[in-house]
Amino acid sequence: MAKNLKKFVNPKFTRTIGLAPMRRLLERHRDALALDLSILDGDPATARAAIQDFFAGPEEAYPEGLVADLHRIAEVGDADGLRLLLDVADRLCIAIAPERDPDGGETCQDPKHFALRVFLDFPLVFETASDMLAMTARTSLAEYAGVEEGVEAELTEETKAAFEAAAAKMFEADHRGCYCRVGWYADADEVNLVITHGSLVRTTPIVDAGAERVISFRAAEHAVLSYSALAGRLKIGGVPMARRAEVAKVFATTMMQRPEFFAAEDAQNLYTLAPIERIGCGFTFNHAFDPGIREVQIVAAQADLMGVNPRTGQPRVLRSVSSRDGFDSALAGLSDGMRGEPFGNDWRLNHIDIRIHFDVGGRRPAKVAVKIKPPTSASFKRHRFEDRIMTLLRRNGLVHDRFADLAAIAAE
Repeated sequence: MAKNLKKFVNPKFTRTIGLAPMRRLLERHRDALALDLSILDGDPATARAAIQDFFAGPEEAYPEGLVADLHRIAEVGDADGLRLLLDVADRLCIAIAPERDPDGGETCQDPKHFALRVFLDFPLVFETASDMLAMTARTSLAEYAGVEEGVEAELTEETKAAFEAAAAKMFEADHRGCYCRVGWYADADEVNLVITHGSLVRTTPIVDAGAERVISFRAAEHAVLSYSALAGRLKIGGVPMARRAEVAKVFATTMMQRPEFFAAEDAQNLYTLAPIERIGCGFTFNHAFDPGIREVQIVAAQADLMGVNPRTGQPRVLRSVSSRDGFDSALAGLSDGMRGEPFGNDWRLNHIDIRIHFDVGGRRPAKVAVKIKPPTSASFKRHRFEDRIMTLLRRNGLVHDRFADLAAIAAE
């Protein structure tokens, strides 16, 4: 992170950023700042030189609060971040007028300068954009299927406050501090949450006033939740494995008044590679139902040779074979490592990585990587093509249709 932060506050940034917004940022941390801000009242060139010298020094000398602010601003301080900030402002009906030069003309909007301006003057826009970024950054999500589909979460001020209080209590118990902020975002039938909370306390040695000392700080971290009422499914990211079931229960208790909604024995029995095991290493994906999918490649796979632990009688992995191929031959590579033996009682497919090529109207397709590791995980960037990816997996038999199975049993 230090390298990225230095890249953000580089000499070009300190030479071109307005002294007024820079002063406002630094004044947020005046008490811990090793820089006399009165220098900003004098010659602008001297002030810029002092700021540049300060940021050229070791990051360990920056106040920990300033480090946190700069990292958050840097996250949205590029062209994509500028577009995200403007999109969020538009959705919130908040007008952010372009900056003007002294003659009244419009100035060029540098993404870094714009991000700092929004951070200082439009905190709601900045917090929302930061939450959106946290949601799209998560690729590995734990999923919990509820006991039924079509159950809505109750979104009221009371239920939201109850969830936030319960989440804060849980993070505090994990020694992550008392701070907890939850952003709530509706998207069609889904409810998305971004929980900003403290990390474990970190310590680092710094040099201050010619002497060494150790400072402690608590960085901000994000957890994300997404609940689809239509599918009755909750996705959780950024939460330690040992706490995920508890987070699911907190959501079910506070937002649905059904504490055991995600507690069924098969709540995480969601994905399977059995169709591939039945066909063998000649399996290919059927995507003819979606003309917008150009190709589906199986680029990596792992198979495990299973045996029995003689002491415990429990299954164990005797050896594993992995194969990686960028041209859709990963399963063929597995076959070589398995010496031509079929999947069955001894060989089990552990996971596969696929690459899906989506037609987006240009010469080059958009490519999305998906890792499927039964029974709990299908990992990919969820902000694009999620519905189509899940349809592809279902149509090829890789998703357990729990409710269809229950309906079939009931019919019998």
